[in-house]
Amino acid sequence: MAKLLVRLLLLPALLLLAACAGSPNYFTPVPPTSAERGMLYLYRPPADNPGLQPLRRAYPVILVDGRSVGVLEFNQYFNVDLAAGRHSIVVTGLVAPANWEVADIRQDVSIAPGEIKYLKLDVQYQLDDMTIGQSGPKYRIFLTPMDSPTAVDEIRHTAPRP
Repeated sequence: MAKLLVRLLLLPALLLLAACAGSPNYFTPVPPTSAERGMLYLYRPPADNPGLQPLRRAYPVILVDGRSVGVLEFNQYFNVDLAAGRHSIVVTGLVAPANWEVADIRQDVSIAPGEIKYLKLDVQYQLDDMTIGQSGPKYRIFLTPMDSPTAVDEIRHTAPRP
């Protein structure tokens, strides 16, 4: 009986140790290609809610100044090297190859020469408005400018877009 109790207590400790032994994730932002340009990072980390992730298999196309710079999938990030100045960002499902049925999100971003900016596509369940028996889930979706320390910490837990 004592051996069984030791084994039962030892197993969770070993599992915890194995989880901690994984390699840490690192992320270092790439600077703009020249001093006259800026760098914009777009990323989509996991939601804060427990359980299933909202819109996990859905992905929008990101338009910068009307030009597609690619899709932003769940738990991924990518960067866009831009000329300094004001830029229009649109998160949309209205162009191929998007798989996104959410209304467009539009935001203007000003980037100074040499500056690195971060935009987080924050997709959460709207738990306050969800009830049992409703026809489908509700979401809160924002394109949020983030400060560098927070963005770097969140991006390091995501994967670069292939």
